[in-house]
Parts: sequence; structure tokens; C-alpha cells
Amino acid sequence: MKRLLLIIMLLAAVLPMTSCRRAVEKARSKIRLEAIEKVQRQGLTGAEVTVRIQNGTGYKLQLDAAQADIYYSGSRIGTATLREGVAVDGRTTASVTTFWNLSISNPLALLGAVGRLRAGDVSPFAVSFTAEGRGGPAPVKISREMVPLSDILNNFGMTLQDVKNFLK
Repeated sequence: MKRLLLIIMLLAAVLPMTSCRRAVEKARSKIRLEAIEKVQRQGLTGAEVTVRIQNGTGYKLQLDAAQADIYYSGSRIGTATLREGVAVDGRTTASVTTFWNLSISNPLALLGAVGRLRAGDVSPFAVSFTAEGRGGPAPVKISREMVPLSDILNNFGMTLQDVKNFLK
């Protein structure tokens, strides 16, 4: 009897976990960052980035905080930090404009990096990022370390020319 009670308690604890995990995976498949539509510098310390997001879930998506560190040959040269949160309503595809603060941590390395980008070489560049927000009732935190810039450009349908245009 005790064994049966223990099994029932374990099943009661474990079954909801698997259904929650499936719900999260299903929701994740319905959310896509489709494209980076526009990147525009705002003076020396800011940027305006417009992205197109598809939210196929019934929940409002919120991005409360985000930060991206840019690396050149393993050294951090700068950081971009989201100024204010943004949101996308459920079951919509929307263009969202985000505003970022830019800070340069290594100006000399930045000069070399810009020259390398203008020459067409993205191989020494990587990006680490974190993002926090909500997907309906669930808090979301995403982070990746040292993602090659070429992967990011490919994922968002950008080219090296788009990066060069931003540097002008």
C-alpha cells in the first residue's frame, strides 16, 4: 500500500512537468525573430534597431532587459544594452523598434575591428548575449556565449554590407 501511494505521488509530481515542458517547446516553435529590418546609429552612444517578430502564441511577449557583448579576437570591444522594454501581442507579426545604449570598452581594438570588417572579414568576431522577459505567465531568460558573428548574420538574413552600412 505504501509503495502504491509513493508511485501515485511520484506520478502526480512528474506528469505535470512533462506537459509543461511540451507546452514550452510548442510555444517556442511558434515564436520567431524573422528579420532585422533596420539598424540606425543614434549619435556615438546609441542605436535604433527595428526587428520583425512573429508571435504565434496567444500570449503577449515581453522583452524587459537585454545585453550583447561584442568580441574581437577574444577581447570585448563593446556592449549594447537595451534602454527600455518592448512587447508584442499574441497571434501577431509585428515590426518592433528597440533602442540600445552602446559603450566602447576598448577603443584601440575597435579601430582594428572596424578595419577588419571593412575588409570583409567577420571571422574574428563573436557576440555573447542575455535577454530577460516574459512569455505570457512564464518568465524567460536566454543567454548564449561567444556566438560567431557570421552565424548571427546568417540567422537574421543580414549581410556584411549591412554591417558596413551601419559603420558609415
